[in-house]
Amino acid sequence: MSLPWPTLALNPLAAFGILLALGVIGGQIAVRVARLPAIVGYVLTGLLIGPHSLRLLNEQLLQQASIFVHLALGIALFEAGRRVDLRWLRVERTLLLTTLLYCLLTLLGLFAVLQLFGFGLAASLMLAALGVGTSPVMTLEIVRESNADGQVSERLLVATALSNLVALPCFALALSYGHLSGNSGVENGILLPGWLTLASCGLGLVAGLAAIQLNRWLGGRQRESQKVMLLGLIALVVGVADMLQVLPSLALLVAGLATRNLKHGHTVTERGVMSSAQIFTVAFFVAAGAQLAPQSLAEFWPLALACLALRTALAMLIWWLAAGANGLPKRHGACLGLALNSWSGGTALLMSLGAVSLGAAASSFSGAMMSILVINELCAPVLTRLALKLAGETRPQE
Repeated sequence: MSLPWPTLALNPLAAFGILLALGVIGGQIAVRVARLPAIVGYVLTGLLIGPHSLRLLNEQLLQQASIFVHLALGIALFEAGRRVDLRWLRVERTLLLTTLLYCLLTLLGLFAVLQLFGFGLAASLMLAALGVGTSPVMTLEIVRESNADGQVSERLLVATALSNLVALPCFALALSYGHLSGNSGVENGILLPGWLTLASCGLGLVAGLAAIQLNRWLGGRQRESQKVMLLGLIALVVGVADMLQVLPSLALLVAGLATRNLKHGHTVTERGVMSSAQIFTVAFFVAAGAQLAPQSLAEFWPLALACLALRTALAMLIWWLAAGANGLPKRHGACLGLALNSWSGGTALLMSLGAVSLGAAASSFSGAMMSILVINELCAPVLTRLALKLAGETRPQE
């Protein structure tokens, strides 16, 4: 009698274990051997084991493990929103105006470059909108890993949150134009951006109010309970946003903003949620690396380099010129601009929404976005850490 031999196939739990175990190993190799940020090691590990390289993880497994990726992004966006103090910005109006000017010029500059490379209006608008925001996950992780603290670091985190608050509604409007130009109907073209923006903000506001009331009920001494409750609310917002087909990124930014600025918001005292959710951060960057397709560089590398170089140059120039008005030395202004280099637009939800509305142009849109992300994910952590180091704000870990 022969015994049945089980078919060995990875399940989502095993895939998540591989993401974490190999990610930590890759991160430590990057830190100890190459003296690079751990993020670079996470991304390279994902790239190596992903479906476009060794295929240890396939696309189905990555999709099944995507909940952890969404949680990491949600935690980072919530914490980024909590960095924005509207009362402080009323005093530091120049910071707000400089960020808005940077976002506007970046949008126009990227749109012009994409037009020069022959992209259609809809695809150019979407890619340019995605390029306005700075990656909150990468920025917060580099600040944490570098133990950075100071005027540049604080303004960097605020500018990161504000840039995403601008980028996401801009993307919704670009998506609306894509639907209208693709003859998808007036309903999709006009109602979609309103639904994406207003429903996302409403969901975030409700979540912020719930966090405030629950923290008041828990009391200031229940720090661990507060932390668990916040993580639960963030997971709930991600799940509800997915059910409603709205933007969880915008919802969680608004939730963080609400807990910082609404009445009794001071009761939400847990600011370092991301530092206690490192498990999700590692999974996020390894999965991000696994989803990268280096093959796209063969066709789109000139466009990717042009977009990334223009974006970084604009940021450094604008913040260098506005340094004095922001209470910073010129050198620190340029460092702040350099630290804003990481591109935030590669979330699977935004890319899929954009691709669906573009029809025949979806392939070029996805290829260009992927090429930008391949270069960005590997270079941005190094440049951000370098900027904070040149500003003299990094500290050795205790």
